[in-house]
Amino acid sequence: MSSVVVREADVQLSNNQKDFIVKALLEEIRVDGRRPHDYRKVSFQYTLDDSSCTVLLGQTRVLSVVTAALEAPYPDRPNEGSLRFNVEFSPMASPNFEPGRPTENANELARLIERGLRETKAVDLEALCVLAGRKVWSLRVDVHILDHNGNLADAASLSALAALLAFRRPEVTLEAGGGGEGQQVVVHPPDVREPLPLSIHHTPLCITFASFQAGELMVVDPNLEEEAAASGLMTVIMNAFGELCAVQKTSGIGLPATEVMRLIRLAEQKAKQLSEMLQASLKKHDVERVQARIRRHNHTPSAPQLQGRAVTVLNSSDVIGGGARLRQLDSGTDDSDLVSTSESESDDQEMESEGEDQIENGNAADVEMVSTSGNVADNMTAEGYKDSQSQVSSAVTHAKANWRQARPPKAADVKQEQPDPDLQNGVAFIAGMGEGLNTSLEDAVKPAAQRNKRSKIGK
Repeated sequence: MSSVVVREADVQLSNNQKDFIVKALLEEIRVDGRRPHDYRKVSFQYTLDDSSCTVLLGQTRVLSVVTAALEAPYPDRPNEGSLRFNVEFSPMASPNFEPGRPTENANELARLIERGLRETKAVDLEALCVLAGRKVWSLRVDVHILDHNGNLADAASLSALAALLAFRRPEVTLEAGGGGEGQQVVVHPPDVREPLPLSIHHTPLCITFASFQAGELMVVDPNLEEEAAASGLMTVIMNAFGELCAVQKTSGIGLPATEVMRLIRLAEQKAKQLSEMLQASLKKHDVERVQARIRRHNHTPSAPQLQGRAVTVLNSSDVIGGGARLRQLDSGTDDSDLVSTSESESDDQEMESEGEDQIENGNAADVEMVSTSGNVADNMTAEGYKDSQSQVSSAVTHAKANWRQARPPKAADVKQEQPDPDLQNGVAFIAGMGEGLNTSLEDAVKPAAQRNKRSKIGK
């Protein structure tokens, strides 16, 4: 068989490649290792602003963004909002996509999503009415194809549905306007009032099948190569309740009614599985959204409140004064009001106990208090609280050690030195000489009459 390259919509395949894919399916094996009725791995990525969702179906990536605006309703439906879809094929998703106006394939995919979400009344449009006949919410869903690896219908519809389920619209109230203007619409920001979710009745999901060999072989969730080699595609829209919403035969050969019914029953099972995965991802996103709101409002639970403490640093000049200096710092008195303390053993022990107590309580310090009242930190975490406790404990221990080294010696520790006998004799001799010297000087300064009288008496 000659190998002829054929041009498909999004990929080029040779006849040999097509034959290989078909022969593998006959053995119930697909080129990517899946079974014929297996879906590729599905993952959801939501943004914390509740406006978009990215769905990754295998290597197919689709981003959907929801925006809301207050607009005037349609004249024929004054009590209903509007819901519009726009699909954009990004050039980075596939080399066959070109920028500019939406192509026919993009418009066809947008109509398919509208059939599943808007025409089936999945979104309650009456709940989008704010002021009948004047203001309603207009929703716009922009679907961006980021990576194309097959089955864009399932990925795009799933992304649009997940974005609508995660979307939160601002809350509005009506207030009486001045000057006879009637009621005015006030839109509250998310920081003032919590946004509201949309009212969605059911979750329709697209399940796409690819047929091979005139419909004898059917696979679920075809990739890009399988779509190029398939003889036809069919999409079934089902919800989680097992209700058939729509069926679309996009291309290829026709299928008998019995085969269509078999595919509908298979689509019901796949729709329930996708719905469970979607609900699980939404629950996880709700938890993350609540945590982000708590962090935004600074309502994180604080650690036990830690009162301000002072670190005691005593100098040698402070401790020479003994317990009086410590009592002065504690009571706030001046140096002039200090009362001298005795150097007895009892006073020394009292000084030591008082000094250690002051250090323990963190009140006796020659430095200013870091914080005399209040909390060190209102929003301190548990790790920060433990660190501060360890720092305070080490500082107090260091201050106690410095105080013990710098404190004056106890009376019992000071040895009384015995006076030297030779030194005492020398002092007495010098004192005697001083007394004799004083007597001679007195006699020298007496009047002459007294000196003569004393001398006569002596004779």
